[in-house]
Amino acid sequence: MDIKRQYRPEIEGLRAIAALLVAVYHIWMMRVSGGVDVFFVVSGFLITTSLLSKYARDGYIKFGNFILGLLRRLLPSALIVMIFITIGSFFILPDVRFTATIKEIAASLLYFENWQLAISGTDYLDQNNPQSPVQHFWAMSIQGQFYVIWFVIISLAIFISKKMNISLKRVFTLVLLILFTASLIYSVYITSANQPWAYFDTGARVFEFAVGGVLMIYIFNLNIHKYLSFILGWLGLGILLFTGILLDVQGTFPGFIALIPISAAVLILIAGQNPSKFGVEKLLSAAPLRFLGGLSYGIYLWHWPILIFYYEIFNVETVSLTHGIIIILISVILSYITTNIVEKPIINFINKHNFTFKGFSPIIGLITVLVISISSWYFYMNNQNMPLEAGSEDYPGVMVHAAEYDISSLEEKEPVPSLSTVLDDKTAAYECQVSPQSSEVRVCDYGKEQNYDYTVAVVGGSKSTHWVSPLEHIAEEENLRLINITKAGCRFTTDTENYTEQCIEWNKRVIDKIIDEDVDLVVTLADIAYSDLYDVPDGFIEQFKKLEEANINILALRDTPYFKGSVPECIEEHGRNSIECKIVKDDVYNSPSAWERLDSKPANVLYADYSNYFCGPEYCNPVVGNVIGYFDHDHMTETFSNTFIPLLYRDVMDALKL
Repeated sequence: MDIKRQYRPEIEGLRAIAALLVAVYHIWMMRVSGGVDVFFVVSGFLITTSLLSKYARDGYIKFGNFILGLLRRLLPSALIVMIFITIGSFFILPDVRFTATIKEIAASLLYFENWQLAISGTDYLDQNNPQSPVQHFWAMSIQGQFYVIWFVIISLAIFISKKMNISLKRVFTLVLLILFTASLIYSVYITSANQPWAYFDTGARVFEFAVGGVLMIYIFNLNIHKYLSFILGWLGLGILLFTGILLDVQGTFPGFIALIPISAAVLILIAGQNPSKFGVEKLLSAAPLRFLGGLSYGIYLWHWPILIFYYEIFNVETVSLTHGIIIILISVILSYITTNIVEKPIINFINKHNFTFKGFSPIIGLITVLVISISSWYFYMNNQNMPLEAGSEDYPGVMVHAAEYDISSLEEKEPVPSLSTVLDDKTAAYECQVSPQSSEVRVCDYGKEQNYDYTVAVVGGSKSTHWVSPLEHIAEEENLRLINITKAGCRFTTDTENYTEQCIEWNKRVIDKIIDEDVDLVVTLADIAYSDLYDVPDGFIEQFKKLEEANINILALRDTPYFKGSVPECIEEHGRNSIECKIVKDDVYNSPSAWERLDSKPANVLYADYSNYFCGPEYCNPVVGNVIGYFDHDHMTETFSNTFIPLLYRDVMDALKL
């Protein structure tokens, strides 16, 4: 295959436009521009050129040299930015974001940040967490994974070409077309089925790189008239500039719509190969854009953490025009510094020492600094944590509201769990919870699994799941089998109007599963804690009656309160006793309760109302009995839920005897 390596100055300008678009859309619009998709196409174009030219020159491609060459180019600036983020996060970010940020920095270092975000983005309990200063590394992670995939793909094409004596161009084209088709079909499917996951899925993005690869193979054979080239080039730039404005890129990508910014990049690259007097390549080849193109990698790396830290320092949610321009200028300056003072000297040092261990010592040194920074932050935050003493005299949790507790004797102490670990203080039963996109009825066992006296099932959504931990303690004590049958974002109901198709289907199947598991007692919610819902939903009662027909008892718990926002973040910002972090009890709990107003109550149901334990006479507080109640705005921390054990113990045993 004849590979023509040549300097394409318009590619530098295209990179500059893409990087600036990403920054502009992030800063002022908080949405996605499609600029990253252009980077992916250009990466596919350039890495294909690089690998095939190496093969044409040497007759082989060494994986070790290929990977080391990539690390030499990609890591220096990325490591500097990650060190900056780690140190900056320690001083700037709230303690409550400690664990999530540490995980994402580690994921970014190991090039799987996209998968970390895919998991958290589709986690029903994690979807509303604030964006981290390292979140933008998802694109770098996909790109790093793509480079490895591309080496394998080209090596496979070379192997087939030699074995079957077919030209490499034909084989590689066929491989790329198969890869493009498979990836695009998968992208369309997964985008419709689970868009938040698809956005970060490498498999749903490979077709974008494949376009760049196919274009590289055939671009030298595309001889088009200069007038057509003029039109195509400017059309491509126009499409690129307005994609993010006209389309919901973040909410609908990738899938078919990703072909729009991809086509923009393709049109610009084709125009650059067929220049015209006033073509777009003249603009993109201009010195200022070429200069910014050389800094585009750094601009992309720097703008996001600066933006996130800006939000935290100034406690704002939007950026003014002036401040946004300053953020971009700072990103350009820092990119210039890291590119010329860090990246280029390190690359020259590695080249001088021929890819030896000594040559990579600067990168190893930066990795060491990053690991030490992460470890220091981790150990510092964990040393601030108090032991979890919930249930003791100083940390009674909800039992502070028990009649036998002398609340006047309670001394206010630093609450548990600590703010740095509260987001992870949740029952492991959430790992068993079925995702919103699935209708599978999954059963997970807790407590006794053999020779047990009764089977107790926790059924419903995530606000049923947070009761598993205290019930597990009771199950161990009373020789019970405890099973978890829950689905995120889905209550135990027959309602077909207010829930997803997957939830409706799950509810149709779950009754049979409960019966099959020979359940004696179902623990679920009795109502929904919205002040404008005065009645128990009919769908709840219908499900309860189905269990009554199967001779299965129910412990129906009054719903937990909904707060206005993230409880941990509010505590950190305003303090545990601030009115900002409390909610008026009457806003979430009607009196009498919906259950108490029922004219006809199912005979198989024991109703348990813990609202006076969640809340005082007037307010529901974020901290009760020196224990932080919630890791978000309505789900209990495991520490807090375990303080309900004495109350649940009584009610579970009574419900079993109905």
